[in-house]
Amino acid sequence: MTQFMTQSMQGGSRERAGSTRRGLLTGAAASSAALALGFPAPAILAQTRKPLRLGIMNSFTGPTSYAASDNVNGMSLYFDRINWTIAGRKIELIKEDDQFNAQIGLQKARKFVESDEVDMIVGPQASNVALAMLNFVKQSKAFLVVSGAGSDQITWQRIPYLFRTTITTYQLCTPMAQWMYDNLAKDVVLSGTDYVAGRDTLRAFANAYVAKGGKVVKEIYPPLGTTDYSVYLTDMAAAGASASYNFYTGTDAVRFVQQYQALGVNRKTRLTGFSAIVDSNVLVAQGSAALGIICPQIYTSVLNTPVNLQFVAAYRDKYKVLPTTFSDYGYVTARVIDEAIKATDGNTTDKDKLAGAMAKVSFDAPRGPFRFDPVTHHPIQNTYICEVKEIDGTVVIKDFMTVENVQDPGVKTF
Repeated sequence: MTQFMTQSMQGGSRERAGSTRRGLLTGAAASSAALALGFPAPAILAQTRKPLRLGIMNSFTGPTSYAASDNVNGMSLYFDRINWTIAGRKIELIKEDDQFNAQIGLQKARKFVESDEVDMIVGPQASNVALAMLNFVKQSKAFLVVSGAGSDQITWQRIPYLFRTTITTYQLCTPMAQWMYDNLAKDVVLSGTDYVAGRDTLRAFANAYVAKGGKVVKEIYPPLGTTDYSVYLTDMAAAGASASYNFYTGTDAVRFVQQYQALGVNRKTRLTGFSAIVDSNVLVAQGSAALGIICPQIYTSVLNTPVNLQFVAAYRDKYKVLPTTFSDYGYVTARVIDEAIKATDGNTTDKDKLAGAMAKVSFDAPRGPFRFDPVTHHPIQNTYICEVKEIDGTVVIKDFMTVENVQDPGVKTF
């Protein structure tokens, strides 16, 4: 599906024509004056006045479609603040659905670059899609801002025009593994959806957990879209570990958590997991079954900071719901793009200059202090250890410990 956001058309063709004519006249006058004074004529920045085209790649259908919607909602909220304009260029979002399919995602990435001539590709959420795109991005020298996918393998690539505004599995799994060993369990059973993100996440956790001295009793990988987890849960209970660490998203996370509690596995094996297992979207469906789950997060809507309180209020005012981690992803991504392109005065053609500007971007985000590692182009940011609790009748993800300035090493650790 391809969609142009209506905000990109604000002002109408007559207004744009008038603005263009005024801009050309102003540029011509400046050139004449410069020549008369003996200075070189300034370049007329016609290129920077073209619409800024962002190719939004995400899984708008499938098991994580809610994440795609929240991501775009977060971006849109930020772009509203700046009137959908950066350095004089109106913003156009061209949306494509990768359908959580690596080959479809690669096809859509080619379309963005070869047909749509986008200034940047933004996304995707699915790690399998992101990994499939990397060779093409590298060869075509496309500018890619990863606004979702968390696989560590993306960070290892060191592609000059690739930045990630979200997480790596290392950033969440390493602090969580260390906290679990020190405070909760010396042995664990691991389970997760059987695809690249699930396996990478559990390997990252296991690597840090075993390094602390912990024991991984068993690993279990149900296929994506499993509806009945009873066989896997029976296997997990039989493993006899003190706790479990799990990777599931969307409807898989809902079913897994509900069945985990219904079968009573939590009575002997404490339920913990990667952030997506209890994102705000799935909490609504999980309800009380999620209470007590411990997980690492880089964002939760109850973070008590001035920036987040303002973000939550604005998001609720526009969308009538609380923001999620994926909403924060989109909002932060939009600001990163804004700050970098402003720093180049709207020039996205000089990609080295744009990459240099983006690497220097830093600000206080809803999630906390945000800045890039200049080598890996990945954020250095806080990780929060959280527990699902009921507060004032609402089930929320409440932070209780902050691990500050977590930095992914940018090399293979497992």
